[in-house]
Amino acid sequence: MLKPVLPVALALVACMCAQSGFGQTMDRNSFENKVYSIEAISHFGLDENRFAALTNSQKRDVVESRDDLIAVLRAIETKGDARAYVTSDMLRKYTTSKALAASLLDSETSVLAAGVSDFELIDVRNIKLHFFAVVSSEGDIVTSEKSAILRRTDSGWRVAAFE
Repeated sequence: MLKPVLPVALALVACMCAQSGFGQTMDRNSFENKVYSIEAISHFGLDENRFAALTNSQKRDVVESRDDLIAVLRAIETKGDARAYVTSDMLRKYTTSKALAASLLDSETSVLAAGVSDFELIDVRNIKLHFFAVVSSEGDIVTSEKSAILRRTDSGWRVAAFE
């Protein structure tokens, strides 16, 4: 009398799996986002004392400067106007976005991802962000580490130098 229960149970599990996503089709964007997304395995961070020592204004400044650094890297990758995110001194040094990009990346290199690994509060107008970029270069995926000095300007945080 228990034998008929097994096929019914298997059929029920199969239906549940089909409805839970295993049997559903995925569009290309969902598939790529899931397969190629970068997952944090462990985390960069600061200890409780260092975090507690930051004022709310300093926390906001670090986050805003990080956003502008990422915007520069995104603009470089998308062939946008990266110069919109740099100081006037950098504008004089790099007269085109292409020249700015060339100062950071080899030709035929694509920025795939980037993140901040540490920061230094230099003074109230300058923050140094240590960052890494995952890049594709000549078919290889490599990580590049650099630092950027960001300066507070009238229009927000702008990249003043790369090291």
